[in-house]
Amino acid sequence: MGLQATAGLDLLYDDNVYRVDDRIEDPTKDLIVTPWVELTYGKPIGRHDLLFRGQIGYDRFISEGQRSKLRLDTEAKAVIRFGATCSITPMASYRQQRADYGDLNQQTENLQRFTAFGAELGCERPGLFPVASYRRDLTRNDDAFDYADQTSDTYLAGVGYNMPSLGTVTAFYERVNSDRGKLGIENRTNSYGVRFKRAVSPITQIDAEVRWLNVDSDSAAVGSYDGLGWDLSLSSSIVPRLKLTATTERSIVNDSLIASGFAIRTRYRLQGEFAISELTSVGLYGEWERRKFRQDAALRPFSITADRNQRFGALLKRKLTDRADITLDAQHYKRRTDTDVAEFSGTQVTLGAAFRF
Repeated sequence: MGLQATAGLDLLYDDNVYRVDDRIEDPTKDLIVTPWVELTYGKPIGRHDLLFRGQIGYDRFISEGQRSKLRLDTEAKAVIRFGATCSITPMASYRQQRADYGDLNQQTENLQRFTAFGAELGCERPGLFPVASYRRDLTRNDDAFDYADQTSDTYLAGVGYNMPSLGTVTAFYERVNSDRGKLGIENRTNSYGVRFKRAVSPITQIDAEVRWLNVDSDSAAVGSYDGLGWDLSLSSSIVPRLKLTATTERSIVNDSLIASGFAIRTRYRLQGEFAISELTSVGLYGEWERRKFRQDAALRPFSITADRNQRFGALLKRKLTDRADITLDAQHYKRRTDTDVAEFSGTQVTLGAAFRF
């Protein structure tokens, strides 16, 4: 609660900023300097809370100056409590960022803008309790990519059951209507799922969500999809000073610069972090992602129908004082596609410093 301010500076070296196929082309290297400031403010009003967060930064490309862009990330929400355990949490957020060339597949700039607002009802307590939420997401792109502009409405309703010795189990139904106005396509996703959360012990946490996905589209070429979706996470510190986290997810992604319809995304991530001391920690991580794109070639002709993305990296964190810390992140990324088009690989190294006032 109260006002908190953080200022930072990130130095990012990328040896393939245009995401070209480095096996047949000479990639462009650059250093991106990003100063940023973040403000957070929290205020209790009786039983309720108001929370605000805003970050502003500027990505300055030293050599490829035309790529430099302002970066914004803001959010506001309130927690309105009523009854013994219930609360309604309205929220609104806005974010803008430079689109990655890996999804553009051409050397053309695109500033993406993401707006969201909605509300969530929660009444978690021992025994049965209701859950419900609504969220509206708007994605807007520059004129050259306005085919990817999208408005989505997400509705969720369900019932949960909490038992301290068991954890929390929630059964839910979720509906997503995703409208691409420029293309005249709407995709609709129905999900029927179960979510489970439990701290097995003070050092082990399990979060599991399994759902059946049913997706259909206005476009016969985009088609439909029926299949299993999931979001599973296991985190454990069973070895002293070592934290291991494994996650896997399969989901439907409507927001894409590639597919005119939707994408079926499957992702796996494994990460380990070891505390060398109270001030220093090191980590290793690996991430694998596969996307299958459903699209109407008559509307937007893309030669890619699936891709695979990999990232492997190492992370170093050092706390300098109670107010200052630094991070060093080095990673190698690689993309392969089913048609050998728009493939690339490269390395990024980021040195970041943050100071809290």
